[in-house]
Amino acid sequence: MLYRIFIFIAGMLCLSGIKAQNVCVIDARILKDTLRFTSQRIEKVYLTQVDEYDRLVPVDSALLQSGRFRFERMLPEGAPRLMYFITGFDNGQIPVFVEPGNVNILLRDGAYPGGARVTGTETNELYNAYKAISEKCTQAQNDSLRILSQRYGEKWMDEEEGMMERMRIGAAELIECNAERIRFLIAHNDSPLAPLMMQREIAYMLDKRYAEWLLKSLSPVLKDHPYYRSFGNMVRAQDLKVGGELPDITIPLIEGTKVNLNNYRGKYVLLDFWASWCAPCLKEIPNLIQIYDEAKAKNADFLIVSFSLDNKEKAWKDAIVAKGMDKPGWIHGSDLLGWGSPAARLMGVSAIPQTILIDPEGKAVSFSLRGEEMVRRIRQILSGGL
Repeated sequence: MLYRIFIFIAGMLCLSGIKAQNVCVIDARILKDTLRFTSQRIEKVYLTQVDEYDRLVPVDSALLQSGRFRFERMLPEGAPRLMYFITGFDNGQIPVFVEPGNVNILLRDGAYPGGARVTGTETNELYNAYKAISEKCTQAQNDSLRILSQRYGEKWMDEEEGMMERMRIGAAELIECNAERIRFLIAHNDSPLAPLMMQREIAYMLDKRYAEWLLKSLSPVLKDHPYYRSFGNMVRAQDLKVGGELPDITIPLIEGTKVNLNNYRGKYVLLDFWASWCAPCLKEIPNLIQIYDEAKAKNADFLIVSFSLDNKEKAWKDAIVAKGMDKPGWIHGSDLLGWGSPAARLMGVSAIPQTILIDPEGKAVSFSLRGEEMVRRIRQILSGGL
């Protein structure tokens, strides 16, 4: 009997251990609960997640009680480590990586949430070390400028020669700082912090060749992580060209689910950007229907993916039916953001209709097929030509 009780207790401890490994507990303390621009006090804070459109979406809330608040976030098995933001302040937010474990936050003054100290889990500690590099660089630049000011005086600093020297020092410090940050991120290339910071703070200052080098420096263990995918999309979007690999855009399907463009690899894909209000787009639909019918008759590995830049759901769906595009296997998607669509931006769409023909490896074959030329080119592919 005692043996059975022991086994039961041991089993429960194992289960609780597994459960604990999949929970992120955030314990926070605010020493001064004031806001920056009003006389109000902080009463409620929110745990927010960044969605695919770079919007902060609240996923939980907590009341501030005796200067403390707490979040508990259950994480599905294998969930990616992501940066969330704690909001509810009027002068910024607190970034925090949500991952299994206990996270501790100390904020001395609610008026300056950017000064919060976040500790306790691997990625949050790594982020602290990364930020320390930037802080060290800023201090080094300030020290250089102070020495310069002491040597030549404040008046000289504001003259042309002084301003040029200040710019030179700033540029030199930035180059050295970026080099140190890159070395740090490459040394931790299996952490989600690496692609996130490469995209946000470094790659935009580099040309495509160096941005590609940074992308290739990341560990293969990150290949399915949202930050790796986002960084890769940014790099590929810098130089869209025939023969180049295309960004892996997210397509919100008409059925209510989402799919990534790369899911269609192994087939030729005609990605068609259009809208129900676009007269030239509607004029192209008979050509698309002809292509669809010929591809289906040949049972070809070919898909039409029509991505609408509508922002009114009813108009979009009604046009699909009215124009005869509601056919089996014809993929329809839209984020209903019109010209604000991230997918259209990543694909360089500035006018519609625009079709992008994509080969089975996810590389662009053409960016400008329309009319009879489009029908002829795809007919050639369906017949085994290139």
